[in-house]
Amino acid sequence: MNDLVCELDHNASKITLGDLLVFIDWMHRADAALEKGEPLPSRPEVDSEKVNAWVLLIQKIEERHRRMEEKRVALEANLMAQEAQLSQLLSQLHQNVASLYDTLGLEDKAFQVRKKAETSCGGIDG
Repeated sequence: MNDLVCELDHNASKITLGDLLVFIDWMHRADAALEKGEPLPSRPEVDSEKVNAWVLLIQKIEERHRRMEEKRVALEANLMAQEAQLSQLLSQLHQNVASLYDTLGLEDKAFQVRKKAETSCGGIDG
């Protein structure tokens, strides 16, 4: 991408009005497509290296954004699954500790553990 930026800077003084109009038209279509959740339109069929470079740069940025969004969604789903698993394990731990206290004849301690589990985990089965 840095190569594209350098190339754009080098050729900046040779931009024509036609190049700008073609690119602006493509950008309007790209904006409309993105608003609808559709893919970017294909590159305009022009011989302008500048326009093709600009469009390629926008396409790369959009592709990077799409991949990052997919990763974010996957990470969010993974986090939710791990939080659910952690909650289940914590509930089982409280249940086992309370059961141990019951076995040792320490009903008051078992009651305290169950009460704490209700407030911290939303309750335990048992």
